[in-house]
Amino acid sequence: MKLRFNHKPGVASIPTVMVLIALIVSAGVVISAISISDNMSVSQSNNSDKALNYAQLGTKDALERVVRNKDYVGSYSLDMVSGGCVAPFKGCVNVTVDAGANPKVINSEGQMGEVKRKIQVNVNLDDNGLITNYSWQEL
Repeated sequence: MKLRFNHKPGVASIPTVMVLIALIVSAGVVISAISISDNMSVSQSNNSDKALNYAQLGTKDALERVVRNKDYVGSYSLDMVSGGCVAPFKGCVNVTVDAGANPKVINSEGQMGEVKRKIQVNVNLDDNGLITNYSWQEL
């Protein structure tokens, strides 16, 4: 018995085209995933930089308050943008000037979204309320 196969042109190319389409779609998904991941990391880095800048601004504001009044002690918040100190915290600074003669300790925490950065400044003042020495560090 003789078997006959009807040879149809292009039948073998259908699986090849399907494999190529699968490879192209897979490559697109991988590129999209990498792009989203990079975008999220850049956004997180930008938020971290903004939070540090806000903390520095809070420190500067507290230093000005201490220079104006060497006995100043207190805690306060600053909105860096309108409504910055309410969720989702798009720009907030919480500042504390601790009691103590010398050195005064200023803690400033900047927040941008979920990211917080904190700076501590130790300030020595003379009898006239002028800054004689200070040091700062990021906590």
